[in-house]
Amino acid sequence: MESNIVNDESCPNQCDVTPEYINGDGPVLECKGVSFAYGTPLGNAVKDINFSIHKDDIVVACGPNGSGKTTLLKLFAGILTPEEGEISLSSKKLTRKNRRDAFRYMGILFQDPNDQLFCTHVREDIAYGPTNLGLNSEEVNRLVETAMDQVEVRHLENRPIHRLSHGEMKRVGLAGLIAMRPPLILLDEPFAGLDPASTDHLLRLIRHLNSHHHYTFVIVTHDINIASLIAKRVIVLVDGRIIADGPPKKILTDETLLRNSRLEPPILTQLFQRIFNSPSENDRIPVTIDEALDVLNLINQNQRFGA
Repeated sequence: MESNIVNDESCPNQCDVTPEYINGDGPVLECKGVSFAYGTPLGNAVKDINFSIHKDDIVVACGPNGSGKTTLLKLFAGILTPEEGEISLSSKKLTRKNRRDAFRYMGILFQDPNDQLFCTHVREDIAYGPTNLGLNSEEVNRLVETAMDQVEVRHLENRPIHRLSHGEMKRVGLAGLIAMRPPLILLDEPFAGLDPASTDHLLRLIRHLNSHHHYTFVIVTHDINIASLIAKRVIVLVDGRIIADGPPKKILTDETLLRNSRLEPPILTQLFQRIFNSPSENDRIPVTIDEALDVLNLINQNQRFGA
């Protein structure tokens, strides 16, 4: 599931869905000492979260069930309010009073698309967001059609929502976000329930929106293999705390960290850890198919010259 999209400034599809960043080079999202609990010691919670996300990031948050990943996304979206600390979107502090305006700076795709869609037909649902931004009908139609083309649901535009499959509902929900052009998109287990072709399409779409249109993503998943395919940065949550934050290479090859976090290293990484069987070789462990091919080519060359 490797992408063929080249990271350059021009969009090969000539689609204009690029968001507007209002705070220049400042953080798209910033957390300072954020904590939240559900009123019971057994409820999912996040504790003392401190980090920031900048334009063009693709941050993948990994962790076992109950680690607080979805709670964190709901806090970012203003659905939940921190009990301690503060969250800022595009340098604007998120409060109870202004959280209704948070959709201007971020969009969230829920794990269950039934929580996302509420209009009767596909086109109506995708148009709902940009219409409520106060855009004229011509611009709304342009954004809706572009978004439908991006997620490949143009053929579904007149279909009733209740007649969509699970995967189709997720694509329609994402189209609704793209049509609103928020700088930050939050995705909660977006690959859950998708077949391989749909997963590959979503991976390519995320890369396209990031590389050509500068969308920033926070993606929650417990599937560590997805992180190896898409992440520019990985954070690991355990019991509501961030216990690791760094580049994919560093996090995904740390077998001790991952297993102590009740996570399995990516399959590719596990394979090469067995091949090298030495902690001193960790720098050579690949996390992507392209990296694995480079390592194998180098091994083959060394064997030929050493023969």
